[in-house]
Amino acid sequence: MKISASSMKRFIQAEGIDLVGIADANDLILADPPRPPTDLMSTARSVIVMAVAHSLGAVYAPDIKLWTRNKMQTSRLLDQTAEKVGRLLEREGFLSLPISADKPAEIHKLDPDTGEKLPHIRTVGQLSLKHAAASAGMGQIGRSNLLLTPKFGPHQRLGAIVTEAPLEPDTRHEFDLCIPGCTLCEEACPMGALKNGRYIVDPCFDYWSTGLERMRPSKPSEWPAFLRLAYQHSKCRDAFTEMGQIFITDVDFCIDCMKACPVGERWKDIRPQGTGQ
Repeated sequence: MKISASSMKRFIQAEGIDLVGIADANDLILADPPRPPTDLMSTARSVIVMAVAHSLGAVYAPDIKLWTRNKMQTSRLLDQTAEKVGRLLEREGFLSLPISADKPAEIHKLDPDTGEKLPHIRTVGQLSLKHAAASAGMGQIGRSNLLLTPKFGPHQRLGAIVTEAPLEPDTRHEFDLCIPGCTLCEEACPMGALKNGRYIVDPCFDYWSTGLERMRPSKPSEWPAFLRLAYQHSKCRDAFTEMGQIFITDVDFCIDCMKACPVGERWKDIRPQGTGQ
């Protein structure tokens, strides 16, 4: 097989992937903290980014665990395809590294820049897939801090392959997908983690991972209120069973900003009434 940008895109899309973009490994938009692909592979030339759309029915399902299952299946498809692509490229002589659509991730208790203990544990992906996708001209990072694409809005899962193959990169675009004046994602956030176009990671991560409407305490005076909240939750939640579901099936507790976003051409005729705009 002749390795080129077009041949790789055809191969990947034949596997059921909805969107594919290619970025120059040495010219990526970087997240904070920066994780350039050349830290993972010093000889990297290209980053192939893949996206699979979520089921919109799962996004708006009454139980978020149904969306979680869809998230797991899209991640599996992306990971399986990344493995196939990586093996194909290596058979052709190009060192390649599949990047998972999901875990594992780096977990930090200390600030990587200062060495000081963080008030809350931070998880950081080995490569920011949404920044790689934006670098590959697939979309933009919206007000919600989610990747928005013209076709699917915020409703896609991402995976990638870092490779030595010198593939022609796609043109980076300046999108304007966030609707002027739209603050639906900010209004939907139950923790106020989206404010004035800014994203605050700690309250988002706490609610997304635990479902508790208060952040874990960072000082002793906050513990009584937090324990009262946890006690109220314990009356209607089975912590032991819930922890098993979280660890085994990776249940999330919130996608409210995703539900609220009206962007995505694919969904304009089937989006449930009363959601988005």
